[in-house]
Amino acid sequence: MAKNQVVAIDIGNTNVKILYIERTTDGLRLTGAGVESITNPENMEQTAATIKQLWNRLGIKQNIFNKHRMEVAISLPRGSVVTKRLSNLPASTTDAQLPALIEMAAETELPFQVDESVFTYHDVQRTTDGVSVELVSTRRDTVTRYTETITATGNTPSAIIPSMLAIETTARDTLTNPETRTIIIDIGAGHTDFCLMGGNTLLFSRGFSVSGNHLTRTVMTELQVVEETAEQEKQHIPANQLPTRTWTRNFIAEVERSIAAAEREINNDQSNAIDEIWLCGGGARVPELAETCQEQLQIPTRLWNPLHAGALDTSRVNPSTLENFGDMLAVPLGVGLHVLETETPVSLLPTEVGVKRAESTRKYQQLIAAGITGFVIVVLVLCGITFSRSQKSKEDHLDKRIATYTILQNDANQQLARELILADKLTHQISPLDVLHALSTLFNDRTKIAWKTFEVNNLDDLQKARISFSLQANSHDAINSIPEVLNQTELFDKIETGEVTTTGDERRPTFEVKITCRLTNDAAKLFAQKRHPKPVIEFNEIIPEDIDVSSPSDDIQQTDETVEEKMENGEENKDGEENKDDEENKDGEE
Repeated sequence: MAKNQVVAIDIGNTNVKILYIERTTDGLRLTGAGVESITNPENMEQTAATIKQLWNRLGIKQNIFNKHRMEVAISLPRGSVVTKRLSNLPASTTDAQLPALIEMAAETELPFQVDESVFTYHDVQRTTDGVSVELVSTRRDTVTRYTETITATGNTPSAIIPSMLAIETTARDTLTNPETRTIIIDIGAGHTDFCLMGGNTLLFSRGFSVSGNHLTRTVMTELQVVEETAEQEKQHIPANQLPTRTWTRNFIAEVERSIAAAEREINNDQSNAIDEIWLCGGGARVPELAETCQEQLQIPTRLWNPLHAGALDTSRVNPSTLENFGDMLAVPLGVGLHVLETETPVSLLPTEVGVKRAESTRKYQQLIAAGITGFVIVVLVLCGITFSRSQKSKEDHLDKRIATYTILQNDANQQLARELILADKLTHQISPLDVLHALSTLFNDRTKIAWKTFEVNNLDDLQKARISFSLQANSHDAINSIPEVLNQTELFDKIETGEVTTTGDERRPTFEVKITCRLTNDAAKLFAQKRHPKPVIEFNEIIPEDIDVSSPSDDIQQTDETVEEKMENGEENKDGEENKDDEENKDGEE
């Protein structure tokens, strides 16, 4: 499976460096880069917390889709790695036989017990005389310390890359001439890596302890100052001046010793002289160090920022990060590139850790696949049931609407008549539920304002009615907005705000206040309108011709006209009857 994301971590003696690299359609992209200081590299819990803090600050997110696809690779210092060329292997050895044969040879070639070591091999070279490989090994407890630190952050390491191979990978795209000999020296806080490159191939590597911390101790001894002062002073004292000059001599002596060792190991002749020396790492920032090395070694020397090589897109990283820390990122950059660009990285990760991670990945993928399959099945079943019920519901709804249309119209007329009677004859009695509903409607966002207490007294007499309630809010602005919201309604007046109290911790305080108020004279009418809303009838369907769709107002008007006609006829009849009775009475008297 192609690797598309990698988090490269370099744990040094004074700081932790993390690079987040992604593979895109346009190539490799540096998405995040950061450096965080540590005070005690031996404290695993503190180092893990620092890594987690830097991880979160860079915005590296893991979810169900990339948790086991993201590679987490660690660098291992050159001083903790032992390399040896195995050149006496039989020429008939196949690639499948190499692992078992190298494991047998490692028992006699390793400087420590096989069960106490972790080893791998690379750079397989075949000739007619035999097969040779480079054996790379380290102590198991050293690897365990790194893996447990990463595991403490909640992540599982997928590769442990030796720092000299990381530096080789970083410089590979820059060193294109195979005839050149270039020395790359990465001066860290606790150790220095020396790498001799022939073209873009690593010919020799060595680690030594003349590093940044060694310079700090030299300045402390020579100037009789504390460590903090020495750290500041060494940034300003040139390499050829005391007390830095003492450290520079030791550094140059180690470089010369490394060059001599390289010539012995690779049988280099004088025709292939060193063309250039590149200095990187935090220790390379000593003023005039490159110029002093060039003068003493008679080899062109310059400072090297690996992020300026153009091997990947750095447009998403803050330019100040590239300028301030770019020369310190050769190792983590090479770790990330090595994992992404190499089909089989040269990793010292113990086999059992790799097997455990692979098994976890396989189970995780099966779980995701099963979950997606089950979800799809459930969705299809629910869609079928929902569609069937929807069609049936539409048919039933249409039948009911057609059958009850006239009844609904009559009910609406009756409801309207009842509303008119209730509005004229009845007086609404306010209940605590009316008040509570109104307040809940005003303050319906429970994430900003929450209810704590509620009390209502004397609702039967609006002049004596009194309402009190306590609210909790997450800000002063929310508390200050309460009286303004109550004043905007026509229900409450005489609003009084009590003292605001604060609870909770300083990061997430909670504010509490008690509010008292009274009801307005129009509150009863407003609550009555809320409790008995007028009906709303929608006429939005095709109406058969035999159904009367006259509006209730037309019926009322016709009814009023009929009543008026009847009343007029009744008055006329009454007048006629009275006249008739008068005439009969008059005739009787006569």
